[in-house]
Order: sequence, then C-alpha cells, then structure tokens
Amino acid sequence: MSFDAAVLTEPQIAEDAFSEALASDPAASILKHAVKIWARDHGFAEDDVSSLTDRVVTFTYSALLDCKRKVQAVA
Repeated sequence: MSFDAAVLTEPQIAEDAFSEALASDPAASILKHAVKIWARDHGFAEDDVSSLTDRVVTFTYSALLDCKRKVQAVA
C-alpha cells in the first residue's frame, strides 16, 4: 500500500479499535507533530493538516501491525 496526496480525497477513516492506543502513545504524538510541521512547510491548507496527520498516523500504525503479524507468522 502506498501513501500519497490522494489520502486527502479519500473518505474519512472510521474509528478503529486501536484509536485509543494511538491517543496515549508518545511515538504517535511525536509523529503527529512532525507531520503537522511538514504539512505546513509544504503549503497544505490548515483545514487539511489535521486530516492528513490522522491518516499518516493510522497508516503508520496499521503498517507496523502488518509487519508484526508477518514476523509472528514466521516465528
């Protein structure tokens, strides 16, 4: 799965089971902050920054879970 500017035009991602885990995860907070800075530096509209940030964090977390499942399947 690739991640590009098209995520801004996709429908809003529904609340997932791991949304609470993201809220309390320090790494997710750091990633959100970094994405907000990057988006503002690259001219994203302020209304789109929050949506983009949430989508990047969700994408990252799901990619990590996919890798974790693959590692467990091999082990």
